[in-house]
Amino acid sequence: MDKFYTYIGNDGFGSQYQKIVETYIHCKKNHMQFAYTPLNIVEHNYDNDIEYNNKLENLMNLKNNIINVDKIVADVERLDYIRNKIKNYFGENIDDYCESQHMDFIKNCFWQNKNRNYFDNNKLNIAVHIRRENAHDILFGGAGPRATTPNSYYLKIMNSIREKYNHNGNNKELLFHIYSQGDITQFEELVSDDVKFYLNYDIIESFIGMVSADVFIMSPSSLSYVAAMISDGEVYYKKFWHNPRKNWIVSG
Repeated sequence: MDKFYTYIGNDGFGSQYQKIVETYIHCKKNHMQFAYTPLNIVEHNYDNDIEYNNKLENLMNLKNNIINVDKIVADVERLDYIRNKIKNYFGENIDDYCESQHMDFIKNCFWQNKNRNYFDNNKLNIAVHIRRENAHDILFGGAGPRATTPNSYYLKIMNSIREKYNHNGNNKELLFHIYSQGDITQFEELVSDDVKFYLNYDIIESFIGMVSADVFIMSPSSLSYVAAMISDGEVYYKKFWHNPRKNWIVSG
């Protein structure tokens, strides 16, 4: 009887989406049949929205495009992201995996039910994700260095982008979209006429904005990382424990 494989994950949305994508591609590249496990427990549902999981399923749009585990009568093995070395395999082969037809499938599923012209403003749109501590982090002991990258790091990249695109014949106005959590007083040095803030904003709209942007400035987080993998824009990568693609701009 055929055997199928799926992922294990109870975490925030970014972490679970990353594990799903990486496990799916790893299975496909190694001729292993993958079955999709719908989301169960997803952290950071601050408003206790009973439709939270369904909205995230609609965002990924994989549930209706990959056979689900509850439809499988064959044996299903649940692969642990660390113990089964999915993280290692993907990191070591990230460019091969991300340039595969299987990543194209992930992207096509994502865009299948969305408008690619998300911002619809005829500007050069730059998304900036700034990972800051949230209620879950505070409750369970903090997020550590992931959430302490100073605003000056992001400002330096933003200024380099301003310099780059204002002097290369670009005829579009620049507009920075900053996605984060907290209060505007925590981001005062980033305030500018060409900046819009989305603080404590809807995760669905935030994620689509990150993926849709012409340029994406990552933070060291899984939410940023999986958005960057799906993005077709220019990506500025912040070093942390997941490897960058060769075409990403490593910025510290």
